[in-house]
Amino acid sequence: MTEQRQQKINILKHVVEVFSLLEAKQPLHSSQIYLNQLLTVQAIDNAFCDMERMSHFHMQGGKTPDRHKYAGFVAKWIAKSRPIQFRDNIPLNQTNSGLLGVNALFSVFVMTSFLQKTMDGHMAKHLKYWFEFREERGETLALVAYCCEK
Repeated sequence: MTEQRQQKINILKHVVEVFSLLEAKQPLHSSQIYLNQLLTVQAIDNAFCDMERMSHFHMQGGKTPDRHKYAGFVAKWIAKSRPIQFRDNIPLNQTNSGLLGVNALFSVFVMTSFLQKTMDGHMAKHLKYWFEFREERGETLALVAYCCEK
């Protein structure tokens, strides 16, 4: 198994753990939502492709992306692919803003999980908005992750 494949598997396991943490901390109903594994794997693959392109262009001498880059790029693609899905049996009258914004919130959780310090609540609120209504570049989100630790 290649090193990059092992890294992807580790990130996938990490993201699944973050989903479990999100379920435990938020009043979500597992009978209404689930983490789609295919979309999650595709998001991680896309994040790795983006980081690889960025590394070839910006990072010299075989440097590898740091945790801030992982935070930014993985969170970007999680937000973009929306891997938390509604189950087929959920009545539309039971959907609420918490359920509709769950992928944006999940992206904030994923981004925060790579950091060594807790993220300010004000910044988390802004990031949730970005992830829900904007499409931000992975490099920008990596810089935000870096600044959250300073």
